[in-house]
Amino acid sequence: MRWIWPLWLLLASACAPVVQVRPVEGVSGRVQITFDRWGVPHIRAQSDLDVFFAQGYVHARDRLFQMELGRRAAQGRLAEVLGAGLVEQDRFFRTWGLYRAAEASLPYHSDFARQALEAYAAGVNRFIQEGELPLPFRLLGFAPEPWKPADSLAWGKLQSYDLGQTWQDEIDNLYILNKVGWEGFEELRGGYPEGWPTVLQPEDLRGMREEEKGVGALPWGLWASLQGVSELSERLVLAARALEQGSNNWVLAGGRTATGKPMLANDPHLRLQNPALWYLVDLQGPTYRSIGASIPGVPGVILGRNDRVAWGATNVRPDVMDLFVLELEGSAYRTRLGLVPLRQRQEVIRVRGGADVVFTVRESEYGPLISDLGPALLRFGLTPGVPLASEGQAVAVRWTGLDPDDTTLDAYLGMNRATNAAEFREALRRYVAPMQNFVYADVDGNIGYIAPGRVPLRNWDGRFPARGFDHYWRGYVPFERLPQVVNPREGFVVSANNRVLPHGGPDISTYTTEVFRAQRIRELIQGQARASLEDMARWQVDTYSLIAREMLPGLLALRPASEAARRLQEAVRNWDLRAELDSVGATAFAFYYREVSRMLEDELGVRYPPVPYTFIKTLREDGHWCGNAALGIRSCAEFMALALERAGAELERRMGPDPSRWQWGRLHQASIASPLASLPLIGGLYARTIPTPGSIQTVNVASYNQDTFLHTSGASLRTLFDLADLDNSRVIYPMGQSSDPFSPHYDDLLELWRDGQYIPLSTRPSDWGRSWTLELRPQ
Repeated sequence: MRWIWPLWLLLASACAPVVQVRPVEGVSGRVQITFDRWGVPHIRAQSDLDVFFAQGYVHARDRLFQMELGRRAAQGRLAEVLGAGLVEQDRFFRTWGLYRAAEASLPYHSDFARQALEAYAAGVNRFIQEGELPLPFRLLGFAPEPWKPADSLAWGKLQSYDLGQTWQDEIDNLYILNKVGWEGFEELRGGYPEGWPTVLQPEDLRGMREEEKGVGALPWGLWASLQGVSELSERLVLAARALEQGSNNWVLAGGRTATGKPMLANDPHLRLQNPALWYLVDLQGPTYRSIGASIPGVPGVILGRNDRVAWGATNVRPDVMDLFVLELEGSAYRTRLGLVPLRQRQEVIRVRGGADVVFTVRESEYGPLISDLGPALLRFGLTPGVPLASEGQAVAVRWTGLDPDDTTLDAYLGMNRATNAAEFREALRRYVAPMQNFVYADVDGNIGYIAPGRVPLRNWDGRFPARGFDHYWRGYVPFERLPQVVNPREGFVVSANNRVLPHGGPDISTYTTEVFRAQRIRELIQGQARASLEDMARWQVDTYSLIAREMLPGLLALRPASEAARRLQEAVRNWDLRAELDSVGATAFAFYYREVSRMLEDELGVRYPPVPYTFIKTLREDGHWCGNAALGIRSCAEFMALALERAGAELERRMGPDPSRWQWGRLHQASIASPLASLPLIGGLYARTIPTPGSIQTVNVASYNQDTFLHTSGASLRTLFDLADLDNSRVIYPMGQSSDPFSPHYDDLLELWRDGQYIPLSTRPSDWGRSWTLELRPQ
């Protein structure tokens, strides 16, 4: 039995915590960073600034190349390291001036925010100085420059731009208007459908003055002033809206939970990416204590909780970008007060393996002249080389995110330090962009909702470009007039990119057909008298399709003309309306919905516009959008019959005639892209593909390309917060903490995320599993 003692010692040593000590310059005292079994760092320090130093250090340790690409994108400097293929993207962001705006905003931040940025940058730079650079730097043959505070702010601007590209809506709106006229435009891009859920209820607005509801578009009257750019709409096509920019969140008051205290859920839906946008971190200093999802490159926690308050956010997507058509005379433009000279600056893009690219950026009081980009002004659906303005004109863009006094980071750091719901709400006064639907709760039992950020007040209908000569912003909606409620009578708040304000006036959001997720979440909440955290977890991964529930009766009433169509119809007859991996009905319905999504192809020249409510309403009412003269279709019954025949044929062409092989997971898979996946020899190390449940507009959103069925966007993060025991909170996101494919934390969360599981979001060491500690000491 003498072997037992050595074996016990071996097992004990394997389970004992490992401590590494590293002397560093930049910390004022000892800092402990304990990495749990999932690679989440739990930072403990005696100084708040040391906390941010350590956060910068661990972000760089696990995600430095991701951070480098992000800041270079905002700077317009990707071609410098990746070559000529990135010149046009660099030119785009140099013209917008994201990095210049970030630098300009730095002095407007509080002392605490500036000190946090400096400490964070020092931590990043300490890791860079140690010389253990990630593999991509060695493969590409360059080293990162020192990190600066403006780099963090520029990262934030890049994310803000991604969540609010409403300038593109104005181009699309012109296109639609010229295709189908005012009446058709109002049907496709007009008001939110009556009877579907809004974030705030009528009783939430008691005491708000009537004009305070009108924070959206102002009355019509723009068309005559758009003659100078109306020809533009004839040359553009409507691009599919960015479905990946959706999200869910909800908060329940204690009266609706099993614990008697609030519970909160959040899952932002973004493009699936590798590495993930988010990085989990636990930050604990003397006054700054916060845990949750951070963004590598930015100090603090973006979505999470502290010791007393939890919060979550979804995208509001208000109209905060406007195109202004300027009349030019030489190097000046006309205004109400006369000619004003354009500001000009020269930009130089250095190109790896090529000659420098030199160009001039012109700016006005309305913002940069993006029409100067020419062919660079491209996105999916725009025709290469199409100018945005005719001779003698230019188009400028104004965006709240370019305001020099953007103090959004201050707001986040203030949220992180709030001790109650009132302080949380007050911190958001400094929030500028991107406007978000925040739900929040505190340990005292309060819940609330607020949509902070700057929303311009206009003297025209902001859905279309304006003539700069006589249109302008006349300030912003005051903070007190922004949509908000504390302890609503319903006892809960749900936001899922649906309409924010109650029916009866304009809304603050540009989402007009996002109705199904919010409706399903409300059904789940109202069907449970007292919800547990397990109920909330089940709701977050709910795959029940309200779109299918609305459309299935019409589909089942059809008389198939072919065996393929009959087999498709039979596959959905007893379907439970859930898009699970083994579901055959989900696959069959997806092919039918794909054909229904072609409804507007003849009117707009667009194959799959994302307007699901329009499709359903048209089919229900036998609306005129079903008609197609070229195909001889005169009614929705004829349209649905053709859709069924086409869907059946395409389904069997791709997956064969045997319905037992039509499982959703065989077709619907997430290929989580990495910018390094195309590298020769080693690119495969970075690629990950996994079958996934969920579908378009299910609560567990799994939006996909309707030609390939490739899952492109979904829940980039899931969080659950229990205000009765905050360390009982849970979290998950796809991939893992590290961007190193050789790390055990590269993709250890991927299958957990797919399968609807979570890991603890806890400050208790007993919840961390096997861990090891890195101790930073003053040098």
